Amino acid sequence: VVIGASLDLSGPGAGLGHAYLTGLELGIAKVNSGNGVPPRNGCFELMYKDNRGSPRLDNQAILDLVNSEKAGIVVGSFLGTSTATYLGLLGVPEVGLSTLQSTFAPKGFPNTYPMTASMESQAFVIAKTLKKEKVTSVGLVTTNDAPSRQGAAHFASLSSAGGFPITGRATVSPSGSGASAALAQVRATHPKVLVVLDDSGAVASVLSARAALGWTVPVIAGPTATQAGVLSKIGATTKGVSVVVPTGAVAGTGPASAGPLSFRKRLLAALGTSSLQGSIIPYAQTYDAMTMMGNAANGSMGITATDVTTFLQNANFVGVLASYTYTSGAHTGISASEQTVVSLNTLSNGLLAPAPVAKKKAAH
Repeated sequence: VVIGASLDLSGPGAGLGHAYLTGLELGIAKVNSGNGVPPRNGCFELMYKDNRGSPRLDNQAILDLVNSEKAGIVVGSFLGTSTATYLGLLGVPEVGLSTLQSTFAPKGFPNTYPMTASMESQAFVIAKTLKKEKVTSVGLVTTNDAPSRQGAAHFASLSSAGGFPITGRATVSPSGSGASAALAQVRATHPKVLVVLDDSGAVASVLSARAALGWTVPVIAGPTATQAGVLSKIGATTKGVSVVVPTGAVAGTGPASAGPLSFRKRLLAALGTSSLQGSIIPYAQTYDAMTMMGNAANGSMGITATDVTTFLQNANFVGVLASYTYTSGAHTGISASEQTVVSLNTLSNGLLAPAPVAKKKAAH
């Protein structure tokens, strides 16, 4: 069974693309070590193309993988979502690495199975945390791309009702250009917390600009902030920064708490290193994708889109990062209940640590 993947391996997101590739290789090895998939105990075989971060190249790569290489399953960030719709019409199962909300809707993308948390669900978890902490005002910085705009719109709808109005907001480019001006603009409105909704790595420029301004406002960002490429750019400027991440990326709190530790061990061995700079999240996303597809194939005795859909919508898959949710009404992927907010400073060797539980004072 050919697994076709379109990844950015030499463009602006090359670090992330290579992490995805490593996760795919580990997941495929796991599936194949268990005698492959029915009906003939076939193996998963990976074929991938470098899209260099270009929507045009991504579209063509996916089409070539299906039409020429006869990929039975496609993995991609779907930089051009029209291609995902086209594959849905063909009946090809698609693993989605995008946070774009529309790709989570079976009506438009019936055979797309997201392995991420949508930007809207991230915004919901952040809003819930702000309300719990009784934050009275926030500043909002977003990336000028579709997922971030969708997340910002959802967050704005939650802010007033939650009692934390947005005092100032600004937009930066996906490359991070304009971060200094954006931060200065938002800072002038004196928010109590800064929220960064970004899916492209621009959060590195935002956090660097915050440090350059000498601004110590607490920050809540998405899982992008845990990537190695982002951390290498921001250095020691993680103080006061929290991140919303899948529970499986937090040591001891996931649906199968031993899973992340076991996965990290295999990942370190595959990379030939003793420690990770960033989190396990991108590696585990594609690893979970392959083991989930192998599980679906074995459970349904087939690998067609109909086989996969029937199985996944009736038996949620528990992976390293989360218990993934798919129903006929919504292919949620990593749900809000499978996400948590933790301090970025707790990231150590790929995993984060949960916040300590405050002890109640004894009554006298």
